[in-house]
Amino acid sequence: MSPSTLNDRKNALEREFFSRQDQAAIDKLRAQNAAKAQRTALKEAAGISNDAVLDAIENAGINAESLAALSLIPLIAVAWADGEMDDGEREAIQKAASESGASESVSHLLEGWLSAPPAQNLLDSWKAYIGELKATLDPAARTALRDQLIGGAREVAEAAGGFLGFGNKVSKEEAAVLDELAACFND
Repeated sequence: MSPSTLNDRKNALEREFFSRQDQAAIDKLRAQNAAKAQRTALKEAAGISNDAVLDAIENAGINAESLAALSLIPLIAVAWADGEMDDGEREAIQKAASESGASESVSHLLEGWLSAPPAQNLLDSWKAYIGELKATLDPAARTALRDQLIGGAREVAEAAGGFLGFGNKVSKEEAAVLDELAACFND
């Protein structure tokens, strides 16, 4: 083999090596950017800025889309607590879904839930999920998630209550559901 052929092969090998190194660096950068975008979406959906809390929520496998779906179930449960959903509750739920960045599939489910109450097993499944999830979260993350989820449900309950804007805005049935939902986060 001539020295020039050997040198050409060496150069080709170096190019291949650095090409793979460059591709690995590009892939790593893309993964970091995707993780950053997911973190930003979760931060916006959760309304939480504490990085330790966000870390705990991410480590539990919750992303912005799953949080959007997870947060809608309490809203629906409270809205149907008294057996009917009024326009104020419907609007509050639709606004919350829009602000949470709910995916098209979640929005499709939501349309059905706005028309008729979901089966009780949906709420039972949510409670079971929260029961398992809370064990994976530190106290600060658990409190932040509870406040975000139950706070949204309380807003829906208050959206329709009272007479001409006066009086108790949360019905007994809605208050009972709110207490039931909040209890899921207790030890």
